Amino acid sequence: MAVVARLLALVLTLTVMSPALGAGQSADGKTPQVAVIHIESPAKRMQYLATAQIWADPGELTPQALFAGPPLEDGSGLEKALDGHPFPCTFTTPGRVMGGNTPKFLCTTDAGQTIRVKYTDGSKNGNREVFAAVAASRVLWALGFKSDPIYPIAIDCRDCPRGPMTGKGPIAQRPYLAIYQPQFTQPVMVDRSEQNQGWKWAELDRAIDSLPEGELRARQRQYFDALMLAGVILQHGDRKPEQQRLGCRGLLNLEAGDIRTAEPRSNNDLPVFFERPGATACDSPDVAVQDMGATFGGAGRRTNAATAKMNLRSWTARPVFYPAAKAAAGAVPECRGQLTVSMAAGAESLANPRIGEAGRLFLLDRLRRLTDEHLRAIFTAARVEKMTDDHSWRDPENATAYTGIDAWIAAAKYKVRQIDERTCAP
Repeated sequence: MAVVARLLALVLTLTVMSPALGAGQSADGKTPQVAVIHIESPAKRMQYLATAQIWADPGELTPQALFAGPPLEDGSGLEKALDGHPFPCTFTTPGRVMGGNTPKFLCTTDAGQTIRVKYTDGSKNGNREVFAAVAASRVLWALGFKSDPIYPIAIDCRDCPRGPMTGKGPIAQRPYLAIYQPQFTQPVMVDRSEQNQGWKWAELDRAIDSLPEGELRARQRQYFDALMLAGVILQHGDRKPEQQRLGCRGLLNLEAGDIRTAEPRSNNDLPVFFERPGATACDSPDVAVQDMGATFGGAGRRTNAATAKMNLRSWTARPVFYPAAKAAAGAVPECRGQLTVSMAAGAESLANPRIGEAGRLFLLDRLRRLTDEHLRAIFTAARVEKMTDDHSWRDPENATAYTGIDAWIAAAKYKVRQIDERTCAP
């Protein structure tokens, strides 16, 4: 539902002014053109998945950049609150109206813009996603994998009920630690009427395998294995299809189809670009991982809020790989990442994924670029010091004890060492 809710929030136009436009944009480059590209067939969608951009070089990100996050220029005014100062916002809509169980609500800024925030009440059993989502999105950004940016903010909720999720209780001005995720303007690509179709991990795996042997297939396999291994490190097990997105980052060829509203049964009037059979609507598809709140813990079948989300004890208890199985003489054993996926994610979510050597080496190279200062910036931005947990960890290899953010940094480096010390089959 997250994709649909955010798409509905976009202001869209149906004006067609050019045969080739930036995907999702009108000719002026500012107004969104379409929200959805309806691919002609499931087979064509698999072709888009197979060739979609999985990794892009993020450049040399400084610790300061990782702490601040990607530049925020969406007109919300929230860039003024990224220094931790309370951001005033008037309560508008309880979270239960939007679906899902994560504590959230809508509020209106002084600029008149309604924004969606996830929050925690600060209790021991509060919403850990406001910490985990920031850290996970910054890690993926630093590694070069696409994930929607998440910004940590302190919300000063005016006219706020005691229960912002339910909308019940006395009205008062209430402060909350929260996170803000801007609306994405890139159109999603689907082959059916559900705009939150997303993609399954096993589906992308099969799409890459369907490519003819050669440079493209080898590159896509390397990047995808690296992404899967990054998911193991983060313990990202809550990976339902709608948690991933197939999008169009390149030009939308308006001569490849026509724009109509969605089918009546979809219960919305989103502008949809319907691709004609045999035509190619998007020249540059990409894949993104979104909603990374259930990370930095010990992923489980039920995604327990206390252990699967920003829990140092649970995170460090999960080795990166399963012990190597016996292999034939002279052969290198395969590597299996240790990852339990949630029941809601389904059978095609690639639990305990197989990681090839090229993907291991590629991710290891990216991880080695993260210094202690980079890691400190990530965990500081995530505000782990504001959690009520006991952040302490002892390195099992040298018995050195760490506390606070230092414990998270040392634990992350220990996971990198596990990747460095292992060799995987091709």
